[in-house]
Amino acid sequence: MDSNGQHFIIDAKECEAEILNDAKLLERILTKAVSDLGMEILNTHFHSFLPHGVTGAIIISTSHFSIHTWPEHRYAALDLYTCGNQELWPVLEELLKEMKAGSAFVYELSRGHESKNRPAIKDLVFTYDGSKKKDSERTVELRDDRGNAYDSIQLKELVEGEHNILYHGSSQFQDITLVEANDLRLYLDQELQFSSLDERHYHEALVFPAMEMASDHERVLILGGGDGLALREVLKYPNVKHVDLVDIDPQVIGLAKTNPKLITQNNCSLLDERVNIHFEDAKKFILRELQPYNVIIIDFPDPVDPVISSLYTIELFSQTAKILSKQGVLVCQSNSPEDTPTVFWSIGKTINRAGLNTLEYNVIVPSFGLWGFHLASHFKLPTIIPSISVQHQALTSDMSNLFTISSPIKEVRGKAVMNSLKNLKLHELYKNEIEKW
Repeated sequence: MDSNGQHFIIDAKECEAEILNDAKLLERILTKAVSDLGMEILNTHFHSFLPHGVTGAIIISTSHFSIHTWPEHRYAALDLYTCGNQELWPVLEELLKEMKAGSAFVYELSRGHESKNRPAIKDLVFTYDGSKKKDSERTVELRDDRGNAYDSIQLKELVEGEHNILYHGSSQFQDITLVEANDLRLYLDQELQFSSLDERHYHEALVFPAMEMASDHERVLILGGGDGLALREVLKYPNVKHVDLVDIDPQVIGLAKTNPKLITQNNCSLLDERVNIHFEDAKKFILRELQPYNVIIIDFPDPVDPVISSLYTIELFSQTAKILSKQGVLVCQSNSPEDTPTVFWSIGKTINRAGLNTLEYNVIVPSFGLWGFHLASHFKLPTIIPSISVQHQALTSDMSNLFTISSPIKEVRGKAVMNSLKNLKLHELYKNEIEKW
């Protein structure tokens, strides 16, 4: 049998929810596609979840065809691998129409010993009747109730200027805008998440101290980080065997897995076979029966509202402490110690009250200014900081300078509060401090 093959990975979005929740109908649709391709079916199994969702797999003589659906998000993930070089796309496109997909990200990889393993990308938008549009115009409408003033002004200038809006859309959680100017920028709810010019300063600082201080890297958990940039740095460590990445928004993940510019930026990290992606609320995921993790990376957004503030609580940190191995290390992004120093110290205090030893540090990210983080572990963290042992660009090998906190920032430490579900304070502190700027 030919060891070379074709691998199609499809993120189907805006599908009809009823179809995505009908296991028998999906089985018929996928079976018909396999039959139209002339492939031999060896076994079929589809399963419905309660209250919604379907998972299914068709074992074919040349490999497999699988689907997993999230009707509540009108999203389905499909995976087809087959040996040989027959034309597959026309049948797959017809399948998407049967699912009444509004849009789809499709990437095709050649596989096998002769493959170069670089994906071919398709970004498709369908009209209401299932016919494919050749061009899709995505109008960017900015809202007054989203984002901070500085980022919103910046984004408005980019939208009104001669810049390339690579993606603009809204999920049930947030507005998403990916724009290309002199750099690549991702905005969520009109707040800048990264600029490609300097994001490595942030992501290297987020990942490397925890990875270097942990005794092992076999199992890693990332909460947030749907753009795949922190994951890119984690996967540089050769002894990483299993990564769980938990992000609540499938549309952010879909964009990071399929947009060519963003794929280049995250180095295809979300396609790595060691990575398991979970579209789930982090608070729910960590309540599962989980094996301990050697490294836990918390990369949540800034606590701008009560919903996000509820992620930085003693309850969440206490639960993550339970799934952190005895010699493992946790890191949490902790906002700007310069612009929001009370928020910075309050995150550290809340982690410490959850029973973990903490160590604070900071780094300058030009797009954001000074940015802060907290390391945490069951053991006393060392004062001698190890050097970076993998490839890096933004940081020097000696990371000890990151752990110097200026005196004016240290003076605010006494104002820190503990944040809990019963007494959410972090978003109020954030609002008070950020408005001063």
